[in-house]
Amino acid sequence: MNATAFPKPSGAAAIEIALVNNMPDQAFEATKAQFTGLVTAAMRDLPFRMRYYVLPGVPRSETARQALVQTHDDIDTLYTLGADALIVTGAEPRAEMLEQEPYWGDFTRLVDWARQNTLGSLWSCLAAHGAVQRLDGVRRQRESKKISGIFRCNLEKDDWATQGGETWILVPHSRYNGLSRDDLERKGYRVSSWSSAIGLDSFWRREPSLFLFTQGHPEYDADTLSREFRRDALRFLDGQSEVFPAPPENCFSTATQKRLADWRVNVNTKECRRFAEELGKILAEERATNAWRNYSERLYRNWLTTIASEKNDKT
Repeated sequence: MNATAFPKPSGAAAIEIALVNNMPDQAFEATKAQFTGLVTAAMRDLPFRMRYYVLPGVPRSETARQALVQTHDDIDTLYTLGADALIVTGAEPRAEMLEQEPYWGDFTRLVDWARQNTLGSLWSCLAAHGAVQRLDGVRRQRESKKISGIFRCNLEKDDWATQGGETWILVPHSRYNGLSRDDLERKGYRVSSWSSAIGLDSFWRREPSLFLFTQGHPEYDADTLSREFRRDALRFLDGQSEVFPAPPENCFSTATQKRLADWRVNVNTKECRRFAEELGKILAEERATNAWRNYSERLYRNWLTTIASEKNDKT
């Protein structure tokens, strides 16, 4: 039984939460910890059980597959056991079009199942793009550059998803693609948060499951963007990528930005190890803070308490 159980106060039905983790091997465990930690903080005194799943089509090493058997169930088990709430992570893009991804068939089956068999489903980043394409044919659009950083987003007044907050929030984003607000609103989606600089952050629609979509990453830890930048920079240094990544916006102090700029000027890929060590030291000295945690917990709590209320109304 690959599930984590949490206390159940008398009189309250525990919420069954399923996490389908589509992240690549190197980010898999960190992603699991991020979502589990955020759900745990958001639920507070509410009882729940969390179970973990993987899609068979997501490319993985044989070592990773053998390890995942110990902690995650296959997707057919989800279809058998069911869940009240479903969370589906993004994935590292590998194809120009989503339908060319090796897991697309498995993913679309999951979207179809979730509409009628969950009380609520949350789709993160690439999963959000895939879900709206499956539901309504709304396709993501390639951005002029990667959106990476911490951005100020406005909140829609009186929206259930962001209720209890101020007029704006800070949210991490890390994506190459985006969705058109006009396209989505024409299909009946409701926007919860957005930015004039980077577009949509979160939005939702009844399917009849309460589908919540996030282009941003409220689950991220304080240093996740920094680790992503280091990963992409190392790919450049060892020749896996031809493009050197831009540092995430609004993420590093002025001093760290200057050190990174000076370091970049002198980078020589023939001395990969030395420059990788220098980069690691620069980033290790940056003190990252999670300025979006309160918002993240509130967003998840608003969604999960809605599901809890609907479940208890039925029991």
